[in-house]
Amino acid sequence: MTAQFRSTRVQDTPLAITAVNSALLEARSQTNITQVSAQAPNVTIVQGGSVHGGATAQTYIRGIGQFDSNFAYEPGVGMYIDDVYYATTFGSAFQLLDLDRVEILRGPQGTLSGKNSIGGSVKLYSRKPSADPDAFIEGTVGAFSRVDLRAGTNFTLVDDKLYARISGASQHRDGYLTRYDYACVTDSGASSARLQKSCELGTQGGKDSKGVRGALRWIASDAAEINVIADYTRDQSETSASILLAAPPYGGVQFLDGTPFDNRFVTTKHYTSYGTYCAGSGGIYTSPMGVVTVPASQGFCVPTHNDFTDGGISGTLDWKLGHHIALKSITAYRAYKGGFGDDVDQSPLDYQTNYTFYRHRQFSQELRLSGNILDKKIDWTIGGYYFKGYSRQSGRTHFPSQGLDFLYNDPVHSENKSAFAHVEWHVVDGLNLTFGVRYTDDQKDYLFSRTDANSGLVPPSLAGLNGLYSKFKGANWDYKAGIDYHLTPDIMAYGQWSTGFRGGGINARPLFSNQQGTFKPETLDAYELGLKTSFLDRRIRVNMAAFLNKYKDIVIDTSSPYFNPNLPVDENPASPTYNPVAGTFPANVPINAGRANIKGIEIEAFLEPLPGLNIDASLSTLDFKYTRLSASALASGLTLDSPHVYTPKNKWSIGVQYSWSVADAGTITPRFDINHQASFYSRDTALVQPYQTYNIVPSYTVANAQVSWKSKGDKWEAVVAVTNLFNRYYLLNTYDLQFLNSTAVGQPAPPREWSLTLKRRF
Repeated sequence: MTAQFRSTRVQDTPLAITAVNSALLEARSQTNITQVSAQAPNVTIVQGGSVHGGATAQTYIRGIGQFDSNFAYEPGVGMYIDDVYYATTFGSAFQLLDLDRVEILRGPQGTLSGKNSIGGSVKLYSRKPSADPDAFIEGTVGAFSRVDLRAGTNFTLVDDKLYARISGASQHRDGYLTRYDYACVTDSGASSARLQKSCELGTQGGKDSKGVRGALRWIASDAAEINVIADYTRDQSETSASILLAAPPYGGVQFLDGTPFDNRFVTTKHYTSYGTYCAGSGGIYTSPMGVVTVPASQGFCVPTHNDFTDGGISGTLDWKLGHHIALKSITAYRAYKGGFGDDVDQSPLDYQTNYTFYRHRQFSQELRLSGNILDKKIDWTIGGYYFKGYSRQSGRTHFPSQGLDFLYNDPVHSENKSAFAHVEWHVVDGLNLTFGVRYTDDQKDYLFSRTDANSGLVPPSLAGLNGLYSKFKGANWDYKAGIDYHLTPDIMAYGQWSTGFRGGGINARPLFSNQQGTFKPETLDAYELGLKTSFLDRRIRVNMAAFLNKYKDIVIDTSSPYFNPNLPVDENPASPTYNPVAGTFPANVPINAGRANIKGIEIEAFLEPLPGLNIDASLSTLDFKYTRLSASALASGLTLDSPHVYTPKNKWSIGVQYSWSVADAGTITPRFDINHQASFYSRDTALVQPYQTYNIVPSYTVANAQVSWKSKGDKWEAVVAVTNLFNRYYLLNTYDLQFLNSTAVGQPAPPREWSLTLKRRF
């Protein structure tokens, strides 16, 4: 691995790392980054629900991350592919195509990875082209009409000089959640579905994705090597599965015919929904604007599938300038775009319907100069990094209960420049000291555009937002100091202090101009002690870490009436929300809430008690506690006992496999995995109210099993796998808006699925 800018063994690297090579990915049948987190202690990676688009990964390490895909906010975990930083959470639900390994670095990587690695980093490394053909083709069939294809091969273009590799993948499966027409199912009125053969409107959770990657490796000389990688992905998967968990808790919403919007629209079957993804049905709403009657109209419908296109190219130069010095250059460009629809209430009611379209492009350049001095007593690296990004987020927000139906089209520019240094001093045999420093200059600007979706004019209530320009600019220093000592060649203890930060940003969802503003970066001081051990010729490996994080300027969303001392009133005095004392409502404003301590323990183990029998296990605990709150957080209702998002108290996993040879018939390997995650909150809330029960994602324990067969010589391989073996029903996340007189929705995980994979190597 290369976590500290040079190649080292995991057991010799003084960091909390979960490293998964391609063989283990295959043994677990893992094809998506969200699956890898199940075995990583204090790591939670879930695919975003329909609210944030299916191409979004919500990634948290040690309770720090980001759930919102909006470009105005920064991720809290750095995502990298072949050392190239992926700047947004949207588009980060990566397929694991032709990988060599995955490295998950836990704890702030501020001096190593830079901004937004305050929680840690997730790094994916693809296979390099070589003289080995390393060719394969595999196909998978399974539940829900699943058909997957994957293939890859190397090409030798010039012996010992020039190699190429191309790989590709295609995924298809039908959705596991079915949308029904409520009137048709209940025989309660006219329905367009009556003209069809059934009451089904469609499905959610289906996959339709294709991707290709090409790599070129030029060994120019004994001192220089150039690697160029290009990739392209097209994802037209359905929106993530989403169900209605609860209707507005205290009424005030009904259909035009007088039917109340209540829990009758909460389906009794786990994998069904009455969401129409269409607006225009009208309704009667009791809200801060009074009783609002919205007549039925022709309305509009939003897509029930994502449309995501992603492509990029990178070039890496490794150049040995002498016996003790080397230069590494990483140049990359990436661009993607994608859109998705959302039926917020997952019901026939016209409560809130959104369409979001994202467009993003980025350029980055990193230079590292590394070497060693004093007879290799000191390894050092100095370098610089530059990033420039342009994004645009546009779409339509239809929120009739608040009298809102507007189009937005907001450009976002971001720029990041940093310089860093990293030094490892090998004091004596077995004793090492590590020091690091990084300076980062960060800025982002945002321009708001708001027009009425029907007239094209600027709504009076949004007049103060249209054309408003906002900018965030800041700088940060990060530091690292560590010590590690090998008590024996196979036992290493380490301790370290490190810092990290997540970039500040801009409130991208103001409903009134007084809600617009910036928030400061989050910062973290982390203290960690660790022990890495190997016994019995490495047949037993146990790694442990304990940490205390001092988390500052924590960013949360407040949804209580918002009062801005710099602009205290709604700019439209005719609006019913005009209130110079209490502020404006509804609101969804990010604030710097204060400080907290996060502490935990992590254990990872690998055992080979018998030849062919492998056991891998992990265990982690996590405790979050606010220690100080800002004035704005206190005014919003936050207390020192309030919970934080994605901080499950505990998590564990166990995997067991046994391989044995069957004469000349090959090798058979059954494997069983079981994973447990405690309950956690899915979004921060500054309101403590009894009906927010659906803000908690319940705990779950899930088992997977498979049996694989490899022919003698490993040319052929077949795998029969079952995920969610005991057909456990559980939720990946929830989105509770009941405190806004709205709904609570949840994202159910897939039920039990089977698959059969056949692979041929050449």
